[in-house]
Amino acid sequence: QVKRWDKSIKLSEEGKEVIKNAEALIIDCTYLSEMLHSLPNAKWIQTTWAGLELLMENIDMSKPLPNYTLTRFVDPYFGELMSNYVISQIINIERGMYVYRDAQKTATWSRPFFPDFRVLSDLTVGILGAGSIGSAVGRLLKKAGCRVLAFIRSPRDVTPSDDYDEATTNLNDVLESCDYLCNVLPSTPETQGLLDKDVLKHCLKKPVFINIGRGDIIKESNIIKALKEGWISKAVLDVFEMEPLPPDSPLWNFPEVYVTPHIGAIPRIEGIAKFIAENYVRYIRKEPMVNIVDWKKGY
Repeated sequence: QVKRWDKSIKLSEEGKEVIKNAEALIIDCTYLSEMLHSLPNAKWIQTTWAGLELLMENIDMSKPLPNYTLTRFVDPYFGELMSNYVISQIINIERGMYVYRDAQKTATWSRPFFPDFRVLSDLTVGILGAGSIGSAVGRLLKKAGCRVLAFIRSPRDVTPSDDYDEATTNLNDVLESCDYLCNVLPSTPETQGLLDKDVLKHCLKKPVFINIGRGDIIKESNIIKALKEGWISKAVLDVFEMEPLPPDSPLWNFPEVYVTPHIGAIPRIEGIAKFIAENYVRYIRKEPMVNIVDWKKGY
């Protein structure tokens, strides 16, 4: 039986000594962040998180990088969960479900979206990030009839695939063409603030911005500015600069902003256990491990 660990429990000094002497570790990022440079015997460390921001914030780049292999958890189920989240939000917005929900509260019978709503095949969706999760999102949207544009960070094969119709390293190409802009990028030095300042002014079709990647790709104030300026028409936000989102954040009550509490993809305990077991077998057999972290890239 697998149980959730209470993260409020602090590591004892005795516990830290045990960890320092370990060759292999399965550890929560909360605890690992305290001991990144203090694990002389470690050869392999497996985190239970997909995100690595906490670790990268605590790594001392003036010191030699850790020489142990770090692997992160990414459940294949994440792609399905996040793609379902994205397509459900698109359909809800296009069919006016949020508007009808508000109308129900006042017993108002009104059909403002009928018959002028768009169907999925009318839409171009730009996806920032074409890794495993971004590809899963693109794949579902493309199967549903959307035209999918992928923004990738480094040149590679950009021919059309089952996951997208086009891929480019030019962010403006995506911004200028999309009806929906979906961020799936992780938090790294290269992606932090990618959409800040006036970047979103290049959006020509006033897209809906959906963020299921990381909140630090754009500051809260710049999301609000983009909405006020009309660069984007709506924002669906599942991730934020600060989490939990503070009660006094203007995003809670800002028109055309839809907030969800980082539930785009919740890891299943069973999935974590299965993934770790498979990587452990690879470690014992000296086989290539899955999801090895590049310390310099931050993912």
